[in-house]
Amino acid sequence: MFKKSLLVFILFMFISCGTRVLVPPEIDLLPYENVGLISFSVENAEGQLDEMATQRFLQEITRFQRGVQVIELGPLDEVLGKINKTSLDQEAMRAIGDYFGVISFFHGKIKISDVKPDVDIAALIKSLRVRASFNISMTARLFSTETGATLWTDSVFRKESLANLSLGQGRIPYFDVKDQDETHKILVEHMVYELTRDFRPTKRRL
Repeated sequence: MFKKSLLVFILFMFISCGTRVLVPPEIDLLPYENVGLISFSVENAEGQLDEMATQRFLQEITRFQRGVQVIELGPLDEVLGKINKTSLDQEAMRAIGDYFGVISFFHGKIKISDVKPDVDIAALIKSLRVRASFNISMTARLFSTETGATLWTDSVFRKESLANLSLGQGRIPYFDVKDQDETHKILVEHMVYELTRDFRPTKRRL
């Protein structure tokens, strides 16, 4: 009886610890050849949040999609200015493809909302910074320049609380790429990592 139970246990452990295989990413960018990247747009925030998100997104995409050439196109307003357009509609997407030589491009948006400062007067006088809670959403899309269709999209939403956050008029937070404790940078890194999950290979059991 003991030997039988032991055999069952060993068999169970063998199955549960089965071989893991590397599964390709859900999205393969190689067929798209050159892929454009318009800088992330930011709503209700100031500082370098757009710069942090764009560069981190670029790093994550190129790290796991070897061989894909990503062309940084710049901020949306500058891109639209180069093609003499005022909005990112289907006609503008075709113009982006012709002007920059890409058949697809990424564009992401970050939105900050419901900012609630927790004001410590002593700390405020000392550093002009506060702890504040807020909602942050990050969305990215991959567009076809030929059809204007959305080829891929995903989004991440979080409720966060950060110390040493500068607030301007209307409770507009300022995100600093050079903050001393790097909490702003870490927040962006975690959100972009989650946002780009479809572009990474995964390990699964057989």
